[in-house]
Amino acid sequence: MVNLQQQQKEFSEAQVKTVVVVMAEPEQALSLIDKFGLTYLVLCDPHQIAYQHFGIQQGRPMQYIGPKTWLAGLRAMIRGGMGKPSYDIKQMHGTIVIDSSGAVIYRHLGRHSADYTPLADVLSATK
Repeated sequence: MVNLQQQQKEFSEAQVKTVVVVMAEPEQALSLIDKFGLTYLVLCDPHQIAYQHFGIQQGRPMQYIGPKTWLAGLRAMIRGGMGKPSYDIKQMHGTIVIDSSGAVIYRHLGRHSADYTPLADVLSATK
């Protein structure tokens, strides 16, 4: 979320609206928004309905606690951006880009918990 906040200038210049779906209750999401100064829209989906709709699967243990996630976890701890999970740690994440007509024009499903979509990939999908 912190990295995504840092990229808001590039998204704004490309006229891309950022919306993040989290598995939190509204009170938890407000805490994150305040803590990190988020300026993009954050939607709450504690029952993971959007994840199911877009086919974002549950991960296997090596995907959410394996070695590929350790370095990213350490970086997040250093940035102060990692707390005790209050959601389903098995739920993988994804990046879905939807155009103004509602069509999905880009989809990236995380291969593990630290696999996030590069900004350039999202921006190129919107051109």
